[in-house]
Amino acid sequence: MLILELTSDLDGVGLAGRLTECGAASYVVSGDPPRVVCECGSALFGRVAQLVAGMMTREWLQARVVQRVCRMEPLWSAEEVQFQALVEICESRLHGRPVAGHTLDEWQSSLARALVSQFRRSLVVAVDPFACFRLHKAAVEIAERVRNRLMASALEDEYEESLAMLRYMLDEQPLHEAELHVYVTPEGVWITDAEGAFVSDEQIERVALQDEDVTTEDLAMTILITRSPWRIVVHDAYPGAPWPSFAETVSRVFGDRAIRCEGCSTCWSARTSSGSGRRGTSEGRVRPIRRRLAPDSPG
Repeated sequence: MLILELTSDLDGVGLAGRLTECGAASYVVSGDPPRVVCECGSALFGRVAQLVAGMMTREWLQARVVQRVCRMEPLWSAEEVQFQALVEICESRLHGRPVAGHTLDEWQSSLARALVSQFRRSLVVAVDPFACFRLHKAAVEIAERVRNRLMASALEDEYEESLAMLRYMLDEQPLHEAELHVYVTPEGVWITDAEGAFVSDEQIERVALQDEDVTTEDLAMTILITRSPWRIVVHDAYPGAPWPSFAETVSRVFGDRAIRCEGCSTCWSARTSSGSGRRGTSEGRVRPIRRRLAPDSPG
């Protein structure tokens, strides 16, 4: 006979049912802590250990990750943390993604071996301290991944809200029969008309220079929205830009009015010059908007 001491957040009834199905008749004894009593001989220790270890790397691990993340980030709802923890654990197991140096299947096998050894020494196993000691590193790493997932989700929500605001501002502008070209490189962003002449707005630039947090992308987007062209050609010479890239943002805001250049000579020139540290130009007439807006230095 084995006695498994659980915690209140673990499904003792479910565990007892799985143990019974594998041939180890089990039942739940309520109390503090709740217990699962497993009527089995040593021949079934291996099966029982695998099932208990599976619970540890699933239900127990998820519960402890949720507790840890909620302590670190109390502003997030427990439901959202629980969902992201479940997704992370399931994906890690499905894709064999290492957690603290081992896959979850490897963690489970290691726990099962330790449990068999424990069963031979004692009939009573306290699941929580047993798992805490052996799964601490895994719980810490998954908690950090869940925290990163939540932060990424919050950024995505903020980005979607920004897109909605930009679309609203665009809808307020009358449509102009003009075609503008947007060039995106690691060095900067610039805009030209269909003939290649540089497009700027001195009034917008003067206002932008008063705010140190305004970037070249902010300025370019403001110009595009105020000009509200019927067509925008996006020349993306910075495909490896951090998310969200300016090229993606323009496409998301302007929808069908924005098309991607498939690789014109100016695009390739911009990519080549970006790689060599020089700014791309179009027939010598196009200069990029400054990456960080600041008054021009004299000389």
